[in-house]
Amino acid sequence: MQLTGVILDSESYKLKNEQLIGLLPFGEKTIIEKQVSEMKKICDEVILVTNDPYVYLPLFGNSIRIITDYYRGAGTLSGMHAALSLSKNQSLWLATSNMPFLNSEVMVEMMNVKNNTTDVQIVIPGLSGDLQLYHSLYDRSCLKLTQQLIDEENHSLMKIIERASFKVINLHESHATIDTIDFSYRIKNEDDYDRALQLNINHAY
Repeated sequence: MQLTGVILDSESYKLKNEQLIGLLPFGEKTIIEKQVSEMKKICDEVILVTNDPYVYLPLFGNSIRIITDYYRGAGTLSGMHAALSLSKNQSLWLATSNMPFLNSEVMVEMMNVKNNTTDVQIVIPGLSGDLQLYHSLYDRSCLKLTQQLIDEENHSLMKIIERASFKVINLHESHATIDTIDFSYRIKNEDDYDRALQLNINHAY
């Protein structure tokens, strides 16, 4: 599939002991290895955007593209801008390095929607009434929008949907056959990590 999976790593994605969340053990792999494996089920390119590339090189070598932010201090938009600039594909699946339950089946459905809808720049999964911008599908045309927001020092990811054409897919209503449990789950502290480990056991991810 002509799709680029993008994992945005950030210095803020750490536990109190300065442990990078993406490198936490998760079953037989680290969280970020699990993410890459899930993305590679459908993506012909995977990009990791990080300002700590040498931490991840021993894990991945040249099996994925590891790039750094061009702009610093713009949060998620910095990583988005870098990935949108360098992706070889028109469509990008965006996630952060603290999301252990990425779901490629959800993304296949979203690609189908994008490919059959005219002039849509972002396809956003809706889950339990919330928009999941960190498990969404972005078109490369969003590069111009991220550049505008960075130039304006307006670094909220929510601001991009105020300027982009987008479509929201309610997964519980429209795609009830897909197991969407916890795909948007993000680890922010030790308690979140403990809960994720238990969810991993319960749902046999």
